[in-house]
Amino acid sequence: MWLRLKGVRDVDNRLHQEFMPEEVIEEVRSRADIVEIISEYVSLQRKGKNFLGLCPFHAEKTPSFTVTPEKQMFYCFGCNVGGNVFSFLMKKENWSFLECIQNLAARYGVSLPEKELSPREREENRRRLRFEEIHELAAEYFHNLLLKSPEGELGRLYFAQRGVDSDTIRSFRLGYAPDRWDGLLTYMKARGVQPLELAENGLALERGTPGKGGGYYDRFRNRVLFSILDRRNHVIGFGGRVLDDSLPKYLNSPETFFFNKGHHLYGMHSGHQGIRERGYALLVEGYMDVIALQKAGYSNAVASLGTALTRDQAKLLRRYTQRVVLLYDSDEAGIQAALRGGEILRYAGIRVDVATLAGAKDPDEFLKSYGVEAFEKVLKQVIGYVEFKFRMSVQKAPPQTIQEKAELVVKLAPDILKVSSPIEREGYERFLSLELGLTLEAVQREIAGLEQKKPKKEPLKEYSQQNQVSSEKNRDNIDSVIICKNDDAFPSPAVYSGEYRTERMLLRLLIEDISHLPKIKAKLGEFFWKVPAHQQIFDYLNQEGKLPAHSEEQAQSWLAGLLLEELDISQTERLLDDCIKGILSSQAEERVEDLQARMVALEKSGDMAGAMALLKEIGERLKRGK
Repeated sequence: MWLRLKGVRDVDNRLHQEFMPEEVIEEVRSRADIVEIISEYVSLQRKGKNFLGLCPFHAEKTPSFTVTPEKQMFYCFGCNVGGNVFSFLMKKENWSFLECIQNLAARYGVSLPEKELSPREREENRRRLRFEEIHELAAEYFHNLLLKSPEGELGRLYFAQRGVDSDTIRSFRLGYAPDRWDGLLTYMKARGVQPLELAENGLALERGTPGKGGGYYDRFRNRVLFSILDRRNHVIGFGGRVLDDSLPKYLNSPETFFFNKGHHLYGMHSGHQGIRERGYALLVEGYMDVIALQKAGYSNAVASLGTALTRDQAKLLRRYTQRVVLLYDSDEAGIQAALRGGEILRYAGIRVDVATLAGAKDPDEFLKSYGVEAFEKVLKQVIGYVEFKFRMSVQKAPPQTIQEKAELVVKLAPDILKVSSPIEREGYERFLSLELGLTLEAVQREIAGLEQKKPKKEPLKEYSQQNQVSSEKNRDNIDSVIICKNDDAFPSPAVYSGEYRTERMLLRLLIEDISHLPKIKAKLGEFFWKVPAHQQIFDYLNQEGKLPAHSEEQAQSWLAGLLLEELDISQTERLLDDCIKGILSSQAEERVEDLQARMVALEKSGDMAGAMALLKEIGERLKRGK
């Protein structure tokens, strides 16, 4: 569908990744035909001046995905994902913003600026290119051995016994390392790759004392190999499993300058799209679990790379979903991994549910024994993380005395306090009261008392290996508005629907005619917006005089939804005056507590000017006795 540019990462001259002139971005955006590009992924049908199709980012039967050529924007009224042509390709192809510019510029004939690299940058890029080239060659070697070579028969037999067909072998780029000390070394040497380079990239080991000339040997021998692919579908490492009783049973690529296991998830090269479509991620433990689940149609399955889940992996998941279902092995090690992983995910702001498999130790075994229909039932019976933690606690040591029950409430209280929904929180409190035979009031008082004592920011310990559904949303629903900045999310203050719609209408009027800006600033100032996304879009208009070609993902979606919503803005002046009056009226009724909440939200977003303006307003109101 798209050909990745071969010259994009040229070592001598390349694009300056930290700066791209706005005029170049605008030229690329204006030349790119959003309907033409999206049509390569979605079957679009014209409906009036817009185009309609099934959303490529979530499963739906009735089209709610809209593309507007006039505004060069897309928006899905089902999952609230939207943006411009750059946003679409960043989601669909997993490209960075720069990669979108590069590919679109090549397609539409736009010349891009080049910058001479510093010696340090040039060397780093040379090493990165060589790393990718070496791993690509190694993956080709292992893969072809598995598929075509007589030596690969043992590997083919292993995967056949595990129910892995040739199509799956190709899509996951599985391979086989022969029972030889120099198989890869010999193959690579014939292609200009020296043993020292293989050792530096984790594919070979040096005999004896390093630097003493003892020679090299292959790291992976007599193992089936799982290629570890990043989100760009590039090979960055390998995981190997022995075919006999030798140790270690599993062997992974070591950490290198360009490969960190804690930053990646197995199966993410294909799983990111499945996660968006289903609305949640299935997080499992093993490579074969991911392969079996994706082969069975669960394209949202991913796994950590042989280590305990890390905060970086949780942040990676948070980019694609707000819900994760843990599906770890049913043994004691799997239970402990689920408990630790749940803590990491909840700290990242992700809702965690846990699925329990009965009669099988892992998802791969369960699917083979019971099939997809039984697995679907498992997914419908998931339990929340708090309930899972409770059941695991009472399974080990059922509380008998009042003191033991009180200790269990105290143990689970921090997890309940992390629940943002008042209804969900009360549900857990009722659950504890019923399970432990305590009154709801007693449980609530105990937890409330602990809430007053807890620190504002709880540090989260990372665990080492040694320590070890997408639903249709109302497009006007603002209860969960979140604008992400530097991987941190902050919720907006409560905004009543009337005020929200007034802000939305005012912003739309401003977008349609920027000449309204001086009047709005004169009447309302610059920091009156209660919805952070509205403030962010307004800031762009105020500073740049136009809409941004690139901003945070959720701000782009918010903007697209605003532009594509059908609003009657024919009587512009009257609407503008009504919106201004409405906002002034709501400001007069706003409590100091509301202003303080907005000030905190602006501080968290980094908008110190806006926060200071609100602080000044709070001071003036306090002086007036309001």
